[in-house]
Amino acid sequence: MGWKTPKIEYVNGYKIVEVDGPTFKVYDGDRQRGDNFSYPGEAAAYATSLPKRDPSRR
Repeated sequence: MGWKTPKIEYVNGYKIVEVDGPTFKVYDGDRQRGDNFSYPGEAAAYATSLPKRDPSRR
């Protein structure tokens, strides 16, 4: 099967998740912020541009 565990990284308090494609999504809690990104650097740059989030609110 093509199932794999998604990679998760935190940048500026936001969660960046890699999903199939590969596609990278930025989440604020359970809510997606912005578009789907093709590269992890794009997602990280977007998360860095957002207001800093309290990392304890994962």
